[in-house]
Amino acid sequence: MVIAVSNETARTQSAALVQAGLIPAYRIEYIGAKPDRGGAGRPQAFTVEMSPNKKVGAHYHTVSQYQVILRGDGHIGSHPVSTYSVHYTDPYTTYGPLVAGPDALHYMTLRAAGDPGPQYLAKPGVKEAIRPSRRRFLLSTDIRSSTPDEAAALTAPHIEMLLEPNDDGVASTMYRLGPNMTARGPDPSLGGGHYFMVIGGALDYDGERLDIDSTLFVEADDPALMLRAGDAGADVLFLQFPKP
Repeated sequence: MVIAVSNETARTQSAALVQAGLIPAYRIEYIGAKPDRGGAGRPQAFTVEMSPNKKVGAHYHTVSQYQVILRGDGHIGSHPVSTYSVHYTDPYTTYGPLVAGPDALHYMTLRAAGDPGPQYLAKPGVKEAIRPSRRRFLLSTDIRSSTPDEAAALTAPHIEMLLEPNDDGVASTMYRLGPNMTARGPDPSLGGGHYFMVIGGALDYDGERLDIDSTLFVEADDPALMLRAGDAGADVLFLQFPKP
């Protein structure tokens, strides 16, 4: 079943969670939750709004994940990142530290299955708990959303490669759609589920407007999703996970 959450809905629901003391104020939940709040084995997507010059130590996660830099700039380890960048890591793949620049760093983390949280290398026993994986660190930077004139000039969907397809299905592209244009997404069975994330314009989905930062998750056994741009077109990231 496709899960679609608009940016407006996510921010409204997260404000209530913050008030209830369930999540910190710098976190906006879009899809799913941490395993200790019922999210085990389910998709998970949330935004973290790092304050200027904040640093998060080197760590790993126990599931594969994407991170999309939404606003601001900074570094992931030695790699500079800014609006927009797409970063993929396999399970048990160390990365970081994450360092926000002077204008802050906001990013969305997207997973096909929930994760209990970062495993910081500075903590005793964390390095010893690392399990074998392909340990890929993939990064695409300088991704630019379309201007209104560029979107209006499109006569057909344009797809740009961000992360080349891997043999297990890991891949990322960007769809540029003109006003009211449609495009069918890839066959979900080619990977282990995938997200679409709006970074420009808006999509119309099931009667709802999905504007910038809105996300959709498509399971591997779902039919291919039909994307439909709004009146101003849409720029949409495609983020596919590996097959189990």
